[in-house]
Amino acid sequence: MISKILVPIDGSENSMRALNHGLFLSSNLKIKLTILFVIEVPPFVVYSQKIVNSVMASLEKEAKDTLEEGRNQAKKYNVEPEILFLEGSDIASIIIEHGEKNNFDLIVIGSKGKGKIKTSLLGSISNKVVHHSKNPVYVVK
Repeated sequence: MISKILVPIDGSENSMRALNHGLFLSSNLKIKLTILFVIEVPPFVVYSQKIVNSVMASLEKEAKDTLEEGRNQAKKYNVEPEILFLEGSDIASIIIEHGEKNNFDLIVIGSKGKGKIKTSLLGSISNKVVHHSKNPVYVVK
């Protein structure tokens, strides 16, 4: 039985389609849904703190704007999702870890997102989530 769905989004078309699938399931099955945005923290080598702060502020604004868009989509389905954003250098590992630690029954993810590396069939993030998650994964094209 599915009682909790995790939908990681990045603002890409595929991630928003995945969100719509997750919201449809949540609405029709009356189950909890969490929308997750993972901020990919770039490797800062020798930059000034001012530059680091500026980059991080920009990334956080993008996350908040995307999550707000997700919240607005949820209203169309009469779903009140949990909204969450996390930070890290390996987005897929963070999604996997969050899904397992918080006992999600299903991860609904877009086949390709805005990740910096693409593969031929699945994006690198969704590919890693599919192959390494202990949770069932529903991939949306």
